[in-house]
Amino acid sequence: MTFLMRWLLGIAVGISIASEVGTAVADCLCGTAADELTAERVGLEREWVIQLPFDAAGWRLTHVVVGDGIVIGQTGDGGVHAVATASAKAGEPRPGTLLWSHHIGTPGGPVQPAGVGRSLVTVARHIDIYALDRNTGSTRWHDRFLHAPAVGATPSGDWVYLPLDTVGVMRLPANPRQESGSATASTKQTKKKPDPKSKKKLAKSTAQKGRVDGKKQSSESLRPIAIEAGGHIEQSPLAFGDGILWCTTHGMLVAIEPTQTGWQRNEFFLNSPPAGIPVVRDSSIFAATSTGDLARLDALDQGGGGLRMTWRVFLDDLPDDGPLVSGDRVIVSLGESGIAAYSAENGASLWHSPMAGRVLAVSGDRVWCLDRVGRLSSLDAATGERRERLCRGAFSFSVVNRTTDRLILASPDGVLVSLAPAGTD
Repeated sequence: MTFLMRWLLGIAVGISIASEVGTAVADCLCGTAADELTAERVGLEREWVIQLPFDAAGWRLTHVVVGDGIVIGQTGDGGVHAVATASAKAGEPRPGTLLWSHHIGTPGGPVQPAGVGRSLVTVARHIDIYALDRNTGSTRWHDRFLHAPAVGATPSGDWVYLPLDTVGVMRLPANPRQESGSATASTKQTKKKPDPKSKKKLAKSTAQKGRVDGKKQSSESLRPIAIEAGGHIEQSPLAFGDGILWCTTHGMLVAIEPTQTGWQRNEFFLNSPPAGIPVVRDSSIFAATSTGDLARLDALDQGGGGLRMTWRVFLDDLPDDGPLVSGDRVIVSLGESGIAAYSAENGASLWHSPMAGRVLAVSGDRVWCLDRVGRLSSLDAATGERRERLCRGAFSFSVVNRTTDRLILASPDGVLVSLAPAGTD
């Protein structure tokens, strides 16, 4: 076979594969909210649709994380895939563009949801943590611990925070090759990678001599240190300004914030275990508890002056997930008792719908939920009145979006769709 014939055959095979993939995606969309006509009918606008590039015959989608201006899809083969979602400016990728795909570790094994920061995407996989460049996907650095983390790592400010049951919350420099911008660091990390034994000694020494507890040294080392967790952590930490926030399983909220004079540690006990993940909006924290409370806490000032409870209400039933916050509304699922909305300003009850379901997103004038029979259903965000009911089709992978006003659909084989409120620029 001549070179020309092989070249033509390769083109024909490529076109055939592309056609099959396109047909599969089209079939996946048909009759669901991802179909343009159906989306328009229910007040949505399809922004983009993309098939993540991985072997869907052998692996499945494991996590979808919605960040500010980016969506991260993780797959069982070790793939981390970044999709642009921000409005395109001149010279920048259009929304729905695959920014990069990067494979870490070996296929299979435990992997935690990615953390998205201003410049990094962090992924905890097995006993490793990878820091990937947000724009390119290249590995900035890679570290390894003696134990597998139970939750994901979160970048915030100049640091990355990774809870480990054995030593608390590890704080790692976001950029270990240069001094921290938020600290007058005088100690640079040596080029030689510390071995796990020395890291274990460091963690033990830190635990004995006093972990980060509100006192910040005038000169901060870039070596990893352990922060006292205050209890067991089962949820990834949340960025809180340039600091970090986490909640323990018994309901202790811990906020670590940098100030002009040092690090400030603030704690607030919710009196009950948390229900789902708290939500951070600017300097406010919204949290539900497993005993039926919903509370808003605020930082006394942005510099870490403490936490105070702004309001607290008793719910009509026990929540089965954390709240979603959109504008002046806090939406909470109350299990079989339905879904309720409260004022973010003062906690006043706004409405209560008897429809039971898991809240996925608040998009425009709709609250989108997964109801108990598996349909994609919506409620009027102003009144709680039930509106649309749609078949999910192949989009059986649930994505809860607490970050933006987009409804994100996902299929186990890696098709992602972004739906915006109709009329969005």
